Amino acid sequence: MQKYGGLEETGVLDEETLVLMKTPRCSLPDVSESLPESESGRQRRSLPLATRWSKRNLSWRIRTFPKQSQLLGRDTVRALMYYALKVWSDVSPLNFHEVAGSKADIQIDFTKADHNDGYPFDGPGGTVAHAFFPSDRFTAGDAHFDDDEAWTFRAPDSHGMDLFAVAVHEFGHAIGLAHTSAADSIMRPYYQGPVGDPLKYHLPYEDRVRVWQLYGVRDSVSHTDRPDTPHASDPPVLLDLPGNRSTAPLARDAPDRCSTHFDAVAQIRERPSFSEGSTSGV
Repeated sequence: MQKYGGLEETGVLDEETLVLMKTPRCSLPDVSESLPESESGRQRRSLPLATRWSKRNLSWRIRTFPKQSQLLGRDTVRALMYYALKVWSDVSPLNFHEVAGSKADIQIDFTKADHNDGYPFDGPGGTVAHAFFPSDRFTAGDAHFDDDEAWTFRAPDSHGMDLFAVAVHEFGHAIGLAHTSAADSIMRPYYQGPVGDPLKYHLPYEDRVRVWQLYGVRDSVSHTDRPDTPHASDPPVLLDLPGNRSTAPLARDAPDRCSTHFDAVAQIRERPSFSEGSTSGV
């Protein structure tokens, strides 16, 4: 834990380690990629050989969207997934294209608690997402995000989990990368906060080297590298979200302000009070 959390490996349960234990993280396990020596003096692998996709054009679709987020609409979520995948295709020969049908190489879900894949979520904080390696037979490439998290975009770190940063990490797993303890890597298992604007973000060198070892280097990033699909389209637009929009959910007894008729509103102890169907003035 200390190694993958960027702490000094003391083996002592000190204050820094206790804080690390409470840090949100990916729910896939941390497995050492070192090559320990065997009794014969030869090195042996502690992981199976790296898995990778045998094809270069991969399809993706969002099967279920987040229900808890107050800010992220479906178009924004789709755009963030597009740019998180583009981070990896910019430096490798892989191409990703969204499909509308029921079949896709990478299926994306926002789900909660135990969702029958062996990696149950645990509510806000704790484990926030996971994805499956290309070698996983039935779930290869699939990415799951905990729908109990407050997913955000271009928001302060204290407001929730940055969806783009987590998606880049999980799609690294989806193409075959395991966790690493490298300080600057996006593949460290612990949530590191927002990584910047999706339109400007570039992978750290550590991660580029690791994906090059699996797939080689992309020859060019010209438009001719786009997959030849009948529905290829321009990149989605990511608009800035309103900075003053409240993230607090409406009270259960409050009417929907967009679909309900009311003629009086009062602010009492910082909570709105609505009067519906009244014929008197205020």
